Amino acid sequence: MNIQKDTELTDLLNEDDPPYESAEELRIGRALDEYGIPFFYRKPTVIMNPADKHNEIWQPSFTLPQYGCSVIDYIAEQKQAAERIDIYRYNQIPATVIGPKDLDKPNFEQSLYQKLKEEFCRWHNPMAYKEQ
Repeated sequence: MNIQKDTELTDLLNEDDPPYESAEELRIGRALDEYGIPFFYRKPTVIMNPADKHNEIWQPSFTLPQYGCSVIDYIAEQKQAAERIDIYRYNQIPATVIGPKDLDKPNFEQSLYQKLKEEFCRWHNPMAYKEQ
């Protein structure tokens, strides 16, 4: 799916879509739909911030109940991605953090699906997981 930069997000949404906040999240949501992966959009999730040991409510872009409640978080600022990954890991939440560079890669949808499978195996069957 190639979304034109100048196209209004509201023009791209249909009645079955959640209220996506960006064209990038729409693209990720449509990829999940294409692969038949059910998700919750912007489901509130309690996160403990290791820096100050206080709980916060985050709303990752997508929560995947059939993938052990793993999350996909779209981050427009790549420099925030590493920190987000560390915080999800600290909270033992399997997470795939995606930025603009990821969406620009060819076959993004297939790459996302492969990442999700690997992340699921890494978290839920670590003894069987072998990095290729």
